[in-house]
Amino acid sequence: MFQGQVLLIENLRERSQLMRDMLTQERFEVGVVDDAQDALALLSEGLASGQSKRPELIICNARMLGEVGLEALALLSQSHPDVPVILYSPFTSPRLRAAMTRVEGAFVLDASSDLEDLRSAALTLAPSRQTSL
Repeated sequence: MFQGQVLLIENLRERSQLMRDMLTQERFEVGVVDDAQDALALLSEGLASGQSKRPELIICNARMLGEVGLEALALLSQSHPDVPVILYSPFTSPRLRAAMTRVEGAFVLDASSDLEDLRSAALTLAPSRQTSL
């Protein structure tokens, strides 16, 4: 299951590695979930029920998670509003954008956002950047 301060939900290996490297340079502990089924189980069962350590920040590829996953994330956000969420997707449809807006309080990065925008958002939203190093 999830380990770290930041939960990164991303299935594209290169993008995931770039994001993880950037976040690690900023002294975040990062746990990556790269499978949509695993992410859905973690969001709907693990984190929501307290079975897993809750992250300080969730960063999620909305397209990978899909509408069902975004619904689970919306429910998690309602029950744990103290956990900020960053949603991004390089490709969206009106339906996906509507599903993204249902995640209350989520910071949504649009398709023109880059890694620096993500870094800035993570630094702003995460309550701490302390690691065990």
